[in-house]
Formats: sequence, C-alpha cells, structure tokens
Amino acid sequence: TDAETTAADLIYTLDSLPTNGILFRNGIALSIGQTFTQADLNNGLIAYQHNDSETTNDSFDFRVSDGVHTLNRTFNITINPVNDAPTISLSNNHVSYINNTEAVIINSSATVSDIDSTNLENGTLTVQFTANGSSGDRLHIRNQGIEAGLIGVSGNTVTYSGEIIGTFSGGNDGFTPLIITFNNNATTTAVQALMQTITYDNISATASTAKRTVRFVLTDGDGGTSNAIAKTIYQSHFNYAEALQKSILFYEAQRSGDLPDTNRVTWRGDSGLNDGADVGVDLTGGYYDAGDHVKFGFPMASSMTLLGWGAIEYYDAYAQSGQLPYILDAVKWGTDYILKAHTAPNEFWGQVGDGNTDHDFWGAPELMKMERPAFKIDADNPGSDLAGEAAASLAAASILFKSTDADYSDLLLQHAIQLFNFADTYRGKYSDSIIDAAEFYNSSSGYYDELMWGAAWLYKATGNTSYLNKAETYYQEQFGGLGFGTQNWDDKTYGAAVLLAQETGKAEYRNDVEDWLNYWTVGNKNGDRVTYTPGGLAWLNEWGSLRYSANTAFLAFVYSDTVNDVNNRYSDFGTQQISYILGENPNQRSYMVGFGNNSPQNPHHRGAHGIWNGDISTLGNNRHTLYGALVGGPTAPDDNAYTDSRMDYFANEVTLDYNAAFTGALARMYRDYGGQPLSNLPTSDVPDREFFVEAAVSDASDRYTVIHAKINNQSAWPARSSSDLSFRYFIDLTEVYKAGYSTKDVYVQSDYTPGGTVGGLTPWDPKKHIYYVKVDFTGTELVPGNSTSYWEESKIRLGIRDYVPTSAWNPANDWSYQNIGVGSNLDITSHIPVYEFGTNLLFGQLPV
Repeated sequence: TDAETTAADLIYTLDSLPTNGILFRNGIALSIGQTFTQADLNNGLIAYQHNDSETTNDSFDFRVSDGVHTLNRTFNITINPVNDAPTISLSNNHVSYINNTEAVIINSSATVSDIDSTNLENGTLTVQFTANGSSGDRLHIRNQGIEAGLIGVSGNTVTYSGEIIGTFSGGNDGFTPLIITFNNNATTTAVQALMQTITYDNISATASTAKRTVRFVLTDGDGGTSNAIAKTIYQSHFNYAEALQKSILFYEAQRSGDLPDTNRVTWRGDSGLNDGADVGVDLTGGYYDAGDHVKFGFPMASSMTLLGWGAIEYYDAYAQSGQLPYILDAVKWGTDYILKAHTAPNEFWGQVGDGNTDHDFWGAPELMKMERPAFKIDADNPGSDLAGEAAASLAAASILFKSTDADYSDLLLQHAIQLFNFADTYRGKYSDSIIDAAEFYNSSSGYYDELMWGAAWLYKATGNTSYLNKAETYYQEQFGGLGFGTQNWDDKTYGAAVLLAQETGKAEYRNDVEDWLNYWTVGNKNGDRVTYTPGGLAWLNEWGSLRYSANTAFLAFVYSDTVNDVNNRYSDFGTQQISYILGENPNQRSYMVGFGNNSPQNPHHRGAHGIWNGDISTLGNNRHTLYGALVGGPTAPDDNAYTDSRMDYFANEVTLDYNAAFTGALARMYRDYGGQPLSNLPTSDVPDREFFVEAAVSDASDRYTVIHAKINNQSAWPARSSSDLSFRYFIDLTEVYKAGYSTKDVYVQSDYTPGGTVGGLTPWDPKKHIYYVKVDFTGTELVPGNSTSYWEESKIRLGIRDYVPTSAWNPANDWSYQNIGVGSNLDITSHIPVYEFGTNLLFGQLPV
C-alpha cells in the first residue's frame, strides 16, 4: 500500500515469470515486462494457473513503483496438491465381430496416463456393456504369456511381465461388468498393456446383431476417476470378406474368350474364340449373361457400371479386404470387351449369339458348336439406351482406374464420350435395332434414362457441366420424379437420381430419392410401401426378386453414406436386406451359392451343371459349385416361395446383373462388419469321373467271352471334346499257356464297334502271360453335348480256338473282368483304363 498513491497508480512490472504456471490479467497471459496495478489486484483480475505438474511451489520477480520510488520483490506461491484423475483413450473406429468366431480385441491401441501416480494401487478398470448386452456376450482378458511386456492370466489373477498386477471378476455375460482391481505393481504402462488385451466374443448361436456399446472407466485408487470412453461393437453372423470374395469370383465363372492363367475357376476353359468372325470383328472376351452363353451387351454394360460404382464408393473396403485387384480385374474384363465392341464412333456391337439357338443347347460353353451371330447398332440402326449405358460403364471405370492406370482411364473416357455422343445424336431403342434382344432384354423403359445416366457419369468423370445440364434436363423433362421400382438393367432413373443428389445436393433430387427410399422402408408421402415377406424381405417382382432388393440396398447405402441417412433408416434397410439374403431369414438359408448355411446347390446354369447329355434334369446336384452367384430368390412375397431347382429360372437363375450392385453392397457390409478372406479360395472343386468305361459280360460260354463296353467322355474340368480316346481290356492267359498253348491259339474279334477299331493281343507282362486288347476310337469325336455324342461302344469277343480244350479258358482271372456287370447292366470299372493319344492314361488302374 501507499497512502500517497491511488491503487490505480501503483504499478507492478514483471521481471520474471513463474516456472510452473502462468500469470493472467483478466484472462490474458502476462509476459516479462508487462504491468498491472494494485487496482487489478484488488479487483481480482490477477490470477495464477498451475501447470498440473507435481511441483508444490512457484515464484516470480517483480518491481512496484508509485512513480517516484521503486521496490524489487519476489512473490512466492505455495501449491496445495490435489489428485489428478487418470486419462484413457481409445481409437474412434468401431469393432467388427462375426458371431461364434474367435474373440476380438476391442482396442489394441488404447492408452493410459496418470500424471501424479506411479501406480494405480487399489484402482480399478471397469469394462461393461451399456447398450444391447446379451447373455451370450463375453468380456475377457487375452492371455499373452509371462514374458516381458506381455499380459498373463492365471485363474482370476492378471500379470504383466510375469508380475502380478491385480485380480479380476465378471465379464461372463452382457450384464455383469468385467472389473480388474490393481495392486502396487500396476503401473500405467502395465494397465495400458492390459487395456489393449480386453476381448469380446459371443457364444450364442442365435445372438442378436444389435450394435453393442462397451464402456471403459479407470480409477487410480486415490479418488480419481477417468473419463468414460465407449466403443461400439458391430456384430454379424457372416464373414463379409468371404462373401465379397465369392461374389467377385462368380464373374470369373462367367468369362468368355481366351482365359488367363490367373482365372481361379478350375472348371472353366477357353470358349467363344470365334466370336465376331462372322462380321470380321474380334468380339472375343466379355461375359456370358446368365446360365446361358449369349453375350447381351445391354445388361453386361449395366453390370459393369454398377460393379465400378461399388468399387469407387467402397474402394478402401476392397483394399482392406484384399479384394481390390480382383474387382479391378472383374471390371476390366468387361470394359476391355466394351472397348472392342466400339469399333467406330457411331458403331457398337451389342450382342453375340442368337438367344433361342443358344437356349436350345444345355451344355458347357467350351463345347458350343452353334452359330453365334453378332449384332450391332449404328447411325442407321440406333440404340441410345445401349450406347448410353456403355458410355456410363466406361465413364465409371475411367474414375475407378484413374489412380492405378491413367492411360487406360483416358482411353475409357475417350470411348465413353464418343458413345454418349452417338447415343444422344442418333436416337432410338436398341431392341428395335437388335431384334433378337427384344425377346430377352427389351428396353421397355426407353432410352432417356440411359441418356440421363450416361450424362451424369460423364459429369462425374470429367467435371464438364454440359453433361450435368443434360442429365438435369432429361430428369426434369422426361421423369420429374421416381416410381415404385428400383435400379435394374433396364431402368436407370433411380441410380441417376442418387448421382444427381450426390453431385448437386439439390433438394429436388434429395426429396425424390428419399421419398423413393421411404417407399422401400417406412412408406412414402402417399402411404405407399413395397411389399414385405413375413421374414423381412422387401419383395418387388417374382423374377429375380433378390436382385431388386440388393440393388435398392446398394443405392440406400450410397445415399446414406454420401448424402443423408434419416435416423439410420436407409443404412439399416440395406443391412437388413443383405443380411436376409445371406441367411438371416426364417429358413436360415443363404441365397448365395457356396456361402453360408443351406446355400443353393442347383442354380440354373449350364456350365455349373456339368452335364454331358444335354438334359437339364440329369443328376441330383450340379457337379460344380458356382461360388458367389446370387440366385433369383422367392417368387412370391412368401419366405417359403423358393425351390432349389435348376429348372426354375425365376427363382434359381443367376445373372451378371444380379451380382453387380450386390457386390458393392457386400463391400459396404465388410466396411462395417469386417471378416477375413479365405486363403484357399476357390475351395477345392475336386473332379469326379470324366473319362471312363462301363462294361458287362453280354455273352459267354466255356470257350469265349463277349464284353460289351462303353467309353464315356463326361469331362467337366473343363468340359472338352476328344477324338483320340481308346481303352485297353487286359486278359490273363496263364491257363492257356499251362495247357501248352499260346496267343496264336486265342482269337479276338469285334462283334460291334461302329466308331472304332479292335486290335489284337498286345503283350503287357509276358512273363505273367498278361496281354491287352486296344479298342481305339481315334478319329471319332466324343463330346459332352447330347444323349449320343459323349459315348461310343464296342462288343469284343475273346475266345480259344476250337481245338483248344475248354480247361484252357478262364476269364475270371482277367484284370479287366473284375467288377463288371452282366447282360445289359453295364458297371463302371477302373480295371479297363482309358487313354488319350494312345499313351496318356486318363482313367483306371493297370495290372499289378
């Protein structure tokens, strides 16, 4: 104080600052040389804030002046310590868990700190469910071992580096928290290591897939409690990495042309190698449409657009699941063909194969012999829908490949622009120009949807607003809203509206898309709602019903992730529909071939059937597993309206477009729910009998034996024809030689071998008197195709000459006589081996 000076005129100047804290004047930090007054002190404007270190004192130097006199002083601060609560942190991402699999660590990067405690003696870590815990849920500590830096578990004791740090209880259901109580060995380093080993799993076969919330709270034993940190657990019944793998693999089964060595489907081979030869254009490659072998350009291009879109939207999920190279390969196989088919600016080959002729053949694509005419659109015979869709597919692919193959991306975009100009300049429906397509893929929605769709994709690929203007004009003038359907190979309005909502953010498109998605979920503004089965499938149409649900799920995912998700409505819808398809339905049936429980065995697919006689009804189950194919599904809004029959193409056909959006939806599901890709995909598809002989004794006496034998080509790994087959019938002449005779006293003749020749006795093991008769069908093609093309027969008469006693004839010891039938009952026998090219053993066992 200074009696002669007012408080406002008594000035303090800082000569040093506190070491362990900060001085503030009215909330603003002070620095050396700055001043404050006695009035500031009197009014409480000067404050000190400690830096939370463990120091208990601090000080600063100052001088005070009344304008005449100056005093230098030090101000000492005594700090009363208080306990600081520990701090914990977890990563922001959610945890994915597949039900009934190995426990997953909840957070391997958790951190723990406590600035005023060297250990957390008497403290606790509490881990508990705060949402959707169930009786099957488990919270455990992973036992890593007793080595340095590891957490160990023995009974209810926890160790770190082999030293006990505490005990635990609970965690054995979703209602009882896991509590670890610490001793004085529990350093923050040890507790952090412990937090990084907390695991979750569920042991219930029928566990709910509701998202769990798990909360972590740490106390330090000195009265401090950490912030509460929550972690969300996404639980699923399915391995989405495997589902994604297999959905992509389906496209390898559909490939046409000269297949690369990397093709993973062992029962597929080269096919369609003359496609386009009738018009002098190389149209090899691309994809077969469905269970047939026509290359329909319209649905193929549509499928490539949706495959590409899914890869663009969920690129990281493809990369993290290890499937990025495969989806890029799948898209490129299709776009390479589309580039081939675009032979001039205003010319595009839109189909290879005649639909009816193709459908008359029930066999493998490797064995096609029918004519496969090529059909095109051009300026005189336009197809705006086909060219517009092709433009969309190439534009989407140009975006997808831009970061990995810039030159290819540029080429795709160049063709996309030309194709769109062709589509926009020469207007018309492609199915009016390619008449054969009208019976199978008629463009009933017209072509404005493809013009809008193609323009929207070109805007997305180029940023050129002229394309956006076209797309918006088409939408407003031709559509002005959305109907009660969904995206499919024919109608692109729904996908285009989602793209426009993405690219512009305009309320018009957002409102239309949301009203349409509400139709599929809670009901639109007029109260209309898609039909649902009792088990929860959104059902639109009897033919390929799951395709429509999957397409809508994909668009719902894209819209919810990039534009808006009303109370999680659209993302939840997508999750529910994909889960239904994979097995969360009343019948617990997967509709994806080769995945999950009770999956289809008999999709309507010629190649997968693996048949040799051209008869769709032959065999029980298909010989091949068409991994990843999505079948059509229930043919009525009834969960039981499905039969696993290859004759039912409404319910059990598979197509390129069924899997296209479905694959993108699976990538989205993997992003949220995770999974592990299979290391042995494709799983073993072991060949069964392909080339073999079935035989019987059709006639016999004590002097001769007549063998009726049929050689079969039932190849399917892959199916192939052969004109170089033969078989050998082995005979033991020991009794002939014992009787004093030899091979010249034995005769061989053909009673009936229309497609081959029967040779004489050839030595095999002369010391044992074993010989064989070669029945040779070289020059006669045996091919799995129809009821007579895959087999040839022979009747071989073997016997002794009239002067040889009957005691010298005993066919029972002949190697090839074993296990054959009698009369008309021919039995398959491995003792009559089959050869190709004379010496290449294909089937059977040789005499020992």
